[in-house]
Amino acid sequence: MRFVRILCASVLIAVSLFVAPAKPAAASCAQQTLSEQAARADVVAFGTVTSVRMTFAPASPVIMFRPERVLKGSLTKSVQVYLGPTHGGAVTSVDYQAASPQQHTLYLRDAHDGSFETDACSGSHEGAPSADDEKLLGAGTRVDAAVDAGVPGLLVAAIVVALLAAVLVLGLALRRRMSGS
Repeated sequence: MRFVRILCASVLIAVSLFVAPAKPAAASCAQQTLSEQAARADVVAFGTVTSVRMTFAPASPVIMFRPERVLKGSLTKSVQVYLGPTHGGAVTSVDYQAASPQQHTLYLRDAHDGSFETDACSGSHEGAPSADDEKLLGAGTRVDAAVDAGVPGLLVAAIVVALLAAVLVLGLALRRRMSGS
């Protein structure tokens, strides 16, 4: 019985390390005009967040973004976008907030590994391009991107369920073994 309590306490401590809220790293936005934000972006696109990658460790969010209209640069397919300046690292106070299936206009910087980055300072915002966005960058061009299936979210959910089931089975087996001794 003591072994089961120690095992449960260990699992609880390990899980709390991964799901405890993270203290955001200090960061702040320098004042920038829309022109400066657009100049800093490699791509400005309007589209839909199709999934948000969940992590067990506190980290800046990562999304899959399906472009529908590109106002600056080139983007022809769904891309992975890191929502903070740490490329999926520590949470910061300037991490951009997005959820699936919201539409956003994202000011993206190329991460040079096939993914992109944005943050709360970049000019990215929820919804369609504003009148100011279109006045500066034009109406943009439509993108005929394939619809995403959302498999990454289902895969994460399946892994979590499998891990919980394994812990439950292990706990029951240990309990049965301890009571049989």
